[in-house]
Amino acid sequence: MKFRERKKSLPAVMVIPMIDIMFFLLVFFMLSTMYMTNLKTVAVKLGDIQGSAISQQNVAFAVSIDHDNNYFVGDVKVDLNILRNYAQKEIQHNPNAFVVVRTDVNSSYSAFNDLVGALKSVGVARFGIAAESMDK
Repeated sequence: MKFRERKKSLPAVMVIPMIDIMFFLLVFFMLSTMYMTNLKTVAVKLGDIQGSAISQQNVAFAVSIDHDNNYFVGDVKVDLNILRNYAQKEIQHNPNAFVVVRTDVNSSYSAFNDLVGALKSVGVARFGIAAESMDK
């Protein structure tokens, strides 16, 4: 009597559940990293604005004015000439650069006006003003 040789079959790997898990992890990490962006800035006390909206623009850089009317790009103190050069390089790299202006409540309007004039002089057309929202 001859016996047939039995082939050992490998267990089937279920790929579909692994793809589902990988997709879930990908989406989870993409969404969680969107809220982990940390913009290096100087601590300033922002003013309150009623009806301010949160914008999800691609921010090129943030400019801060502290209570002593000093200018900061990120957390580095700069003067207006350095700021102009920095903004000009950003505009050359990305003509649609979006700049966030953060001013302290106790800073002067003339410092803000000088900053906006410097940004406009090098071609920055898109900027927003950071504020605390009064809406609850």
